[in-house]
Amino acid sequence: MRQLKYIPAIIALTFLGLSCNGRTTSDDDTVLAVLGPHTLTLEDVKRNTPSELFAQDSLRIIEQYRNNWIRKQLKAREARRLGLDQAELVRERIQRAEETILVDAFNEAVYRQISDPVSRSEAQSYYEANKDKFILAEQTIRYRHMIASSLENAQNARNALQRGVSWNDVANRYSVNAQHAVALSGQFHPVSDAASGYPQMHSFLQRMGVTEISPIRRINDHFHFVQLIENRDPGEHPEMEWIIDQITEWLTLDRRRKHLRSVEQNLFLQAEANNELIIYDINSPDRRIELQESDL
Repeated sequence: MRQLKYIPAIIALTFLGLSCNGRTTSDDDTVLAVLGPHTLTLEDVKRNTPSELFAQDSLRIIEQYRNNWIRKQLKAREARRLGLDQAELVRERIQRAEETILVDAFNEAVYRQISDPVSRSEAQSYYEANKDKFILAEQTIRYRHMIASSLENAQNARNALQRGVSWNDVANRYSVNAQHAVALSGQFHPVSDAASGYPQMHSFLQRMGVTEISPIRRINDHFHFVQLIENRDPGEHPEMEWIIDQITEWLTLDRRRKHLRSVEQNLFLQAEANNELIIYDINSPDRRIELQESDL
């Protein structure tokens, strides 16, 4: 997999072409292409590319983004030279796009006005008051997943668990990624999604009993087994800790929506008070009507 460490090779070529301009840039402002007054930098690519996608193959992503940017800039420049940006239909589309962008920017600015985060106690209170709304739709389990680098390590880990050694100690000694293994064991998962990336382990978890440990299986270059440690049946209430983050997120969004609605209503009232807003009857276009803010 090609990583960002290879980027300087293409950047060096870019600098050769730009050195006469006397450009100086930081690492993230590294210039990738210039067309007239427009400049593409590495930071532009990073800002407009999902980080996980960029990390997978940074050189390919940069090359594709740069080439697409050049094509778009060339066509946009030619469209302006031909006067297409002055066509009525094009200007209407540009105006609609501008309005959409401005509305989105306004909404985000209003959301940022709600700076106080939803507290944990608020989320807890909401959960307790609405507990009947939170019901498990399917069997939910908590499990341990050992991924060891050798069969010997997997066997030693399995034996240690059977002797009662703590999972933290076992994972730290034998797992290829102890931090992930420990974190995973503390989370509940729908059984349909448990170990879904490993079909053999997933199959074991569908039919195992609590505390049971699966046989060891080799998957690619590692050795795996799973242990079921807790089970919750459909219809039970989830523990608050499982959903506290989702409740907090929902309450935050709800608070922002209510604030935005209040701001919208104030804008409506101000426009009416200043006689800037005129509304006509749909059935009688020559007749003005008055709307209540609640009608919007």
